[in-house]
Amino acid sequence: MVVDIGTTSLTGVRIAALDGITVQSAAHPVYQTAPLSASDCARLGSDFQRVGFLYDTIEPCREEVVDAYGVAWLFTDGFPAPFRHPLESADWKMISRFPKPKLPNRVQLPDPGHPDLLVVLDPPCPGLLDTCFALRNAWQFMDDLTGNWRIASAMLDWAAETIEQSYRATLGALPVEPDVIVYGDDLGFQSGMYLSDLDFRNFLFPRMQTLFARLRRMTGSAICFHSCGAIRSIVEDLANLDVEILNLDFYAKNMIMPEVRRSIPEAAILHAPVNLAAIGEAVREDNQATLALLACELATAMPAIAAPIDNIISPESLEANVHGAAFVRALSAQDLVVLRDLGPVRSIIENARRSALVAGSAAVTGEEFPIGLLETGRAAGNEPDVVPLAVAGGRLN
Repeated sequence: MVVDIGTTSLTGVRIAALDGITVQSAAHPVYQTAPLSASDCARLGSDFQRVGFLYDTIEPCREEVVDAYGVAWLFTDGFPAPFRHPLESADWKMISRFPKPKLPNRVQLPDPGHPDLLVVLDPPCPGLLDTCFALRNAWQFMDDLTGNWRIASAMLDWAAETIEQSYRATLGALPVEPDVIVYGDDLGFQSGMYLSDLDFRNFLFPRMQTLFARLRRMTGSAICFHSCGAIRSIVEDLANLDVEILNLDFYAKNMIMPEVRRSIPEAAILHAPVNLAAIGEAVREDNQATLALLACELATAMPAIAAPIDNIISPESLEANVHGAAFVRALSAQDLVVLRDLGPVRSIIENARRSALVAGSAAVTGEEFPIGLLETGRAAGNEPDVVPLAVAGGRLN
């Protein structure tokens, strides 16, 4: 079975979870996931390697940071939340003139020494709604949707243009097309959606259709759409965007995985449909009942990519996810068919658990990976120039 772990902001390992590894560049500007080499990803059990922008790290003692959009983030117990929004009181003319964020000048490139790993592009920017919430303030933007459609439309148009430019620059910086590109936009919280279904379909969905059509013209890569929250009422809409992969929150209200699986096209791939860390913990505890339940859920989700349900925040969580990855990799295609059609089979579960225990724990080494330097404006139009440069992953300057 295919596994994705340690790559993008969906499955990556936060720098704080890497004991004894000094990392001077981050794979996400705020959440501070670590850019791991292809070899390190493979050691964790991944079939994917990361490509994408590289960002400055944040000192652990800092409580406030301002991102490239001018949004101020406050860190509490290591978890960030936006608290100052540059366009909160702007009118629509100010919004249209708001400057685009400066792109990072370093890009992690695919490792040609690992052609066996699929290449996945980390999102180079937030999604449409995430961008509007960060710049405008979530409550203010939701009020705009009902009371000031001109400002809401200006915000969404600015976000769509910025997202398109960010993907175009990142894809242009890569020597080859990635196999998968990730687009993330949190459309809901644990008990509901931020917007009504009507507002989603009137304001967001048409722009998503346009944006994804433009992404399709840029690349032939598969698109993985991520959203947190209880968004059951619009899952079919998202599937109608013709994305190949869906990464959804099956812990949110009414997000029942087998029901979602039946509601989307058979060819659509579910990314992280089952809690990989929970599988790993059950492996360690020899909890056969939990392993049987989760293995059967995974079989029901097929076609699927096994992955952590969120980025990894602690060494303990990393160890659990690695054990979970080893367990699911031990399940053959025939095993999954049997589990789906017949339910739990002791021999299959026990064999996979033994394989996971033999695999043991995997250590991240922070070894070298290829990077490029992104320079805009020197090539024709706004296409980026890229200068390949191999730099030690744990000692990026």
